[in-house]
Amino acid sequence: MTHRALLLRVSLALVAALALAPLSAHAAGVPCAALTSVAIADTTITSATIVAALGTAPEHCLVIGHVDTEINFELRLPTTTWNGKFYHAGGGGFVGSIPSSPGALARGYAVIGTDTGHVGDGPFAPALDGSWALNNLVRQVNFGHRAVHVVTVAGKKILHAFYGQTERLAYFEGCSNGGRQAMQEAERYPTDFDGIIAGAPALDWVGTMTGFVWNEQAVNAASLPVAKVALLAGAVLAECDAKDGLMDGLISDPRRCRFDPKTLQCPAGDAPTCLTAGQVEAARRIYHGATSSSGRQLYFGWPQGHEDGAATGWPFWITGNGAIPPLQFLFADGYLRYFVFPSPPNPSFDLLTSDLESDVRAMRPTGKFLNATNADLSDFRAAGGKLIMWHGWADAALTAFRSIAYLQEAAEKTKRGHRLGEFFRLFLAPGMHHCGGGPGPNTLDALSALESWVEHGIAPEQIVATHRTGTVVDRTRPLCAYPKEATYKGPGSMDDASSFVCRVPRDLFDRHDRFDDDEDDD
Repeated sequence: MTHRALLLRVSLALVAALALAPLSAHAAGVPCAALTSVAIADTTITSATIVAALGTAPEHCLVIGHVDTEINFELRLPTTTWNGKFYHAGGGGFVGSIPSSPGALARGYAVIGTDTGHVGDGPFAPALDGSWALNNLVRQVNFGHRAVHVVTVAGKKILHAFYGQTERLAYFEGCSNGGRQAMQEAERYPTDFDGIIAGAPALDWVGTMTGFVWNEQAVNAASLPVAKVALLAGAVLAECDAKDGLMDGLISDPRRCRFDPKTLQCPAGDAPTCLTAGQVEAARRIYHGATSSSGRQLYFGWPQGHEDGAATGWPFWITGNGAIPPLQFLFADGYLRYFVFPSPPNPSFDLLTSDLESDVRAMRPTGKFLNATNADLSDFRAAGGKLIMWHGWADAALTAFRSIAYLQEAAEKTKRGHRLGEFFRLFLAPGMHHCGGGPGPNTLDALSALESWVEHGIAPEQIVATHRTGTVVDRTRPLCAYPKEATYKGPGSMDDASSFVCRVPRDLFDRHDRFDDDEDDD
């Protein structure tokens, strides 16, 4: 190697090291308190104060303000540990409060979140309240997609004023409605973020609400108590656990499962150990998904397996747990009552008895600003963006079948000449409920995987997820880039990720149906 080449290599290494080093000071920018005087279009900064380090949170400048008149945000700017990057945390449900991300802040990110333009209220939680949307299209559009974008733009300008430099990279991460926000960003504002994580995304809002109404009408016709859901879950697991070749208490891919609830039907009447004919029909309807009166499929069904779990499974989301109404009912009622049938809301409206097909027709106009279903991600790819989507197979809130369909649509619509896996990968978690929870590996660090992809060009073939009982990790399992699946290779423990390899399951896909993946990992 020549002397000149050696100097060049050393110089490049030094530049890279400096870019990754935490910021020791922000002397080049304005002081924290002075940010209230910084002029940013359509943005008001109401306060900017230093917050002392506490626990894992570093000392930071907390900036509170709003865009327009009511899109509230909070921006946290580390004073001495900034990693040079910007992170936007997505919000769940109807949002209605400002989400935070202590994990990203602890890693040195400048972190921002927004309530998307309204403050939620209601008897259960801000994120369950849809009354703010009544006769207010501006708020609805802000919630739909605009608020995250304008807050991102404003946040980056405030960051520049404080540090005296722009962020070197920007990331977005959200789950559920936050996952929908993530996909809105990729579709509508493809240059906002270098990397995006969409967990269990509610991307098809109209379709999701169609499914919610269908499910709630099904269980209204024949209720499924918590004990009956547990009975159903046990029978499904007994029938389908071994279909992936491993008896591990998990259903790796519910598409192998063909359980018929009728096998649990009582010979006559009702009993704790069986389902009534009405309960059998309710379960069948949930698995099958919404259909029209002519039999046309209106939306996907919910996967079989791991239905129980009063706090995170079917009882919490679909059938009721005795504590609060099912969340699918609360979200669908709030949406239909305040977005779809307002002026003013009809107090006699009852989604449990409404006509589903009429409801679907009435919902469609809101899809123009709520849905993130334009799967042509060519502009996001052209901007150099990287996207990780993940979803729990046992998600009782949002069916994983919709995320798979989106990936398939993206493979068809994204401009030819590039493989989808170069910038977009989906990971499915067996036994995981909505955004976490459930008996399967239900905690994952998608951000580290995304950082490696964006910053080092290492595309994630797998992300190791964990399951804890209390504080003890008792299972790890790789989540594989779809369509690959974690396959036991032995001879180690089935609770150890190192005992598995990612392979395309031959019983579900032929060798040509790979979504442009490479050969199996060994």
